[in-house]
Amino acid sequence: MNRRCRLSCFVWALVWCGLAIAWPSFQNEAALAQSQKSEAIKESLAATTATSKPNDKEAPLRSGYEETKDAAAASDNTQVTGLRFLSSPDYTRIMLDLSQDTKYEIRQLKEDLAKGTPPRIYIDITSARLALASKEPVVVEDGLLKQIRIGQYSADVVRVVLDMHSLRAHNAFLLPDPYRLVVDVQGHKAPENRMARETPARQAPARRKPEVKGKAPAPSAAANGGIRKIVLDPGHGGKDPGAIGIGGRAEKDLVLNIAKKLAVKLRNEMGIQVVLTRKDDRYVPLENRTAIANAEDADLFISLHMNASVNSEAKGVETYYLDNTTDEAALRLAARENGRSTKNVSDLQFILSDMTQNMKLEDSITLAHRLQHSAVSGMTKAFGEVKDLGVKKALFYVLVGARMPSVLVEMFFITNSIEGRSMAQPSAQDAMVEALMQGIQKYAQSNLIARTL
Repeated sequence: MNRRCRLSCFVWALVWCGLAIAWPSFQNEAALAQSQKSEAIKESLAATTATSKPNDKEAPLRSGYEETKDAAAASDNTQVTGLRFLSSPDYTRIMLDLSQDTKYEIRQLKEDLAKGTPPRIYIDITSARLALASKEPVVVEDGLLKQIRIGQYSADVVRVVLDMHSLRAHNAFLLPDPYRLVVDVQGHKAPENRMARETPARQAPARRKPEVKGKAPAPSAAANGGIRKIVLDPGHGGKDPGAIGIGGRAEKDLVLNIAKKLAVKLRNEMGIQVVLTRKDDRYVPLENRTAIANAEDADLFISLHMNASVNSEAKGVETYYLDNTTDEAALRLAARENGRSTKNVSDLQFILSDMTQNMKLEDSITLAHRLQHSAVSGMTKAFGEVKDLGVKKALFYVLVGARMPSVLVEMFFITNSIEGRSMAQPSAQDAMVEALMQGIQKYAQSNLIARTL
């Protein structure tokens, strides 16, 4: 027994000696393993920070980063190729030209008085590469937006930062073919600016030629149901002729004539300020048209078009407001006016899901009905029975983002031999102008009644 105990003690003594000798090596290996693990975690966090959703802090723009992807992967990225803006003291629209569809995230940073930083908005465009010739800040200084900064935030993220003077609201949406990301920012309206903008409308009658004796003065903005400014949008223009009718007549020319005549009539007889999105034969991008109306702080936006069909017998008048639809005819018409495919028009529906509450939808529907009824009844009195195609909803890009009641009027079919020839005549154009003005007056009257209830 004693011999067995002595053997056991000898074995344990050897074990403890071995541990004492090996312990420093174990410590070094453990320390090395822990160090490697820590470095791996840091690398993982760094990668996550560069590619994950930003939180409440804006990381600085980066440039001159090291390329980590091969050429094939880089070629799949969306190229950010252009930057444009249209602005006013309380509204600015920023437009970023993209090579293809992509995802983006938009965040707002509040003003920090302690640090002296203004409110900011930043947009991260994912899987993207910056392809602008200049990466210098774009100075805007319109009273709302100070400047636009854009840079390659990481290997596959382009970051756009909007340095604001003030900020009330913002919205963003993507338009396809060609793809462009549109960002609308709104500031707080200054009362003195509003008064200054209203002054020309109240003084407009005084600047006109002396009125014929017995002719009633033009109504004030108050008498017009609060309508002081309208933006008229003659569709198409420049490289985009629109529909081509009998004898080679182009839609862009007819609608411009009518818009000019309607503008004069609204100024002279209703004392309303009128702004045209184009005054001559020039191309205006669709997203610029509502941007003009927003920047002008207009009360109504009316886009004027002529219809077209492969069926030469198709005829009539119809008026549209912006909303989702599954109607195939409305989708085809919107695709033609948008210059896109019906698939792309359907893709716009997701944009409207979070914009509908911001739209003047009910007012747009009312305006559409007033214009449609007046156009049909007025032209029927002037030229005989007109086919009433009704008020409909469709996904017109030109109406997206409007902050006021907005509609699109299809004034007869330019492809119909009778209607196309008629609308080329000054007398028919004058009759349509009178009918449209009557529709605007009826809308104004309904507004006035609603205000007094």
